[in-house]
Amino acid sequence: MLGPIRLIAAFIDHLRAQPDATLLTVSSGLAFAPLAATPSYNATKAGIHMLSESLRLQLADTTVKVLELEPPSVATDLMPGQKDSAFAMPLDDFVNEVVTLIETQPEAKEIQVENVKFLRYGEARGDYDEVVATLNHLDPHGK
Repeated sequence: MLGPIRLIAAFIDHLRAQPDATLLTVSSGLAFAPLAATPSYNATKAGIHMLSESLRLQLADTTVKVLELEPPSVATDLMPGQKDSAFAMPLDDFVNEVVTLIETQPEAKEIQVENVKFLRYGEARGDYDEVVATLNHLDPHGK
C-alpha cells in the first residue's frame, strides 16, 4: 500500500496542474473475493480499491480522473503455475479487452473485463460464499 500512496503523493500536484489527467490504480478481483493462498495480496488489493474510491471523492472537483483496473487471474508469471493455468485469462485477451473498454467507456470509474465480474459482484448477487469456494477450488495456487 505504501508504494502506491507515496507515488500518488509525489505526482498529485503535477496531475492537478494538468488540464486533463488520469490516475490509474490496479486492484484485483481478489479485492472482492479472497484466495486462501494470498491473504496479504487480497488485503492490499482491497486497500487499493478503497484508496481509489476515496481519491475519486477527493479529486471530484479537479481535472484528475481516477480509474481503477480490476484484473482477474491473468496468465502471467506472477505466481508459479499461473501462466499455464486453465483458470487464468490469457494475457493477450486481457490486454485487448482492457484497451477496448478504455476506448469505448471513457467515463468508466472501474475497468472490469468480463472474467472479473464473477469475483467483483458475488456479494451483490448474494452468492459470495459460492464465489469464494469456487475460486479456491479452481485456482491452482495453494493446493
